Amino acid sequence: MKRFLSAGVLGAVAALVMGAAPAAAQAGLKIGFVNSQRVLAEAPGVQQVQQTLQRELPGLRAPLDSLEASLQTRQQQFQQQQGSMTQQARDARQTELQQAFAAYQQRVQQVQEQAQRRQETLVAPVMQQINTAIEALRREGGFTMIVDSSAGGIVVVDPALDLTDRVLQRLRGGAAAPPAAPRP
Repeated sequence: MKRFLSAGVLGAVAALVMGAAPAAAQAGLKIGFVNSQRVLAEAPGVQQVQQTLQRELPGLRAPLDSLEASLQTRQQQFQQQQGSMTQQARDARQTELQQAFAAYQQRVQQVQEQAQRRQETLVAPVMQQINTAIEALRREGGFTMIVDSSAGGIVVVDPALDLTDRVLQRLRGGAAAPPAAPRP
């Protein structure tokens, strides 16, 4: 449903932009685009974030692996012993195992949320740098708007409007190349 709504909104925006293109050209509308996936893949600091996560995530996962192994052992023991148990003992052990599994699933969800929060914390400064670089290019180049070509809402675009290399150059500490001249 969310994807359908996003596609609908993108379609409406594209229709408005296409319909307004002749008037916008006269009004001085200047649009550029970046490929955010490429920027995120190549931006300075992203590899350090990935390395940090790769170092930290096994420490979060280790207790879960231990808990999972314990649950499997308990399940196997139950399966081996259930034939010699009374119905009441079997029901009690099944309930106990179900509760332990539910607790395990809850812990897995907590660890996933913790890992997500850690990733967001580590990525936030990189995202701030990216947004700052894009905004600076927008101002310097006189762009009315800069869109994301990797979001899937663009059908056709003039490659001269691609600012991805300039954003990456700015992130790497170099001065951005002068803005591309608009093509007719």
